[in-house]
Amino acid sequence: MMNPVTVLFFGPQGAGKGTQVKLLIEALKKRSEHDVIHIDMGQLLRNMVATGSYSGKLTAEVIEVGKRMPDFMPTYLTIDALVKNFTGGEHIIADGLARGPDQTRGWDDAMQFYKRADYSIISLELSEAGSIERLVKRGRNDDTEAAIKQRLGWHKAEVEPQLELMASRGRTVHRINGDQSIEAVHADVMKALGL
Repeated sequence: MMNPVTVLFFGPQGAGKGTQVKLLIEALKKRSEHDVIHIDMGQLLRNMVATGSYSGKLTAEVIEVGKRMPDFMPTYLTIDALVKNFTGGEHIIADGLARGPDQTRGWDDAMQFYKRADYSIISLELSEAGSIERLVKRGRNDDTEAAIKQRLGWHKAEVEPQLELMASRGRTVHRINGDQSIEAVHADVMKALGL
């Protein structure tokens, strides 16, 4: 019987995180009887905006200018998702969180609390030029070149150090070349996770 896995995905915009998360979830559903909890921070923030609430409006203002959300909001949304949905036996696949020091500590503390401190970190590595090229092709309305450059800038300045922080806490970081075909990246992810 396969033990439940916990995986936290990192990578700059355009590295293919969404695609790789989807492929991993499909693979886990085929190989395991455990359910999957997917914490997709981008989607949770978009859901917050869609409520039209005061918090949603303020969230939209931050997203529209390509800034990073203050740490408390992703931490709150992550913990809320775990408290409401996690019963102890599911796989946890997370994408788009631990993007600042307080978020990272919050995530790591939660994983210790939930007895998942042995989680894996997948970092999809992609050059800035590669990111911009992919994002412009994607054509989402928040993917203007200025907003993309802003997000890539804070990814380098603020997100990369989180990988070092988690490594210093004894977590394993698997760095994977995101500039390969989707299939090759997926194969590398599965190999890194021992699946």
